[in-house]
Amino acid sequence: MGTCWYVARTKPRKEQQAAAALAQREVEVYLPLLHKQKPRAGRRDAEPLFPCYLFANLEVPSDQWLAARCAPDVAYFLGERGEPTPLPEDFVAALRARLALANRHGRISSFQPGDRVVITSGPFQYLEGVFNRSLSPNGRSQVLVQLLRRLIPVELPEEHLKKAG
Repeated sequence: MGTCWYVARTKPRKEQQAAAALAQREVEVYLPLLHKQKPRAGRRDAEPLFPCYLFANLEVPSDQWLAARCAPDVAYFLGERGEPTPLPEDFVAALRARLALANRHGRISSFQPGDRVVITSGPFQYLEGVFNRSLSPNGRSQVLVQLLRRLIPVELPEEHLKKAG
């Protein structure tokens, strides 16, 4: 059959230990980490993107699957009736690419350039626009809004936007 990616639930704050335990069992593991912009002294500079979850690439059923199920700090695999549910084929590759981009820019945006958005608050409330880009790690964004027959760039917090439609 071949290997697929599955989601493993870990014990709280034990993602790194569970990943190491699975790797010792020769399971390919992906633990997505989001790097912090300004880590504080004594704190981690990266945190799990999905706390208590990681991704494991393995073959089910197999001896590898049996070893992975009972690895220390792995609570269970997401699925039904004792069978894990495989992720779509390109899911992990797409997640890796998006997370690499987020770690370069400091955050994961809910919008892609060109997305049609509606402004939900502030002086431009209810206007539609086009998401242009993220401006800062704290969520400041640029939206192009049609005013006076011109596209005007407007800067506002991403939480004041929602997808149009």
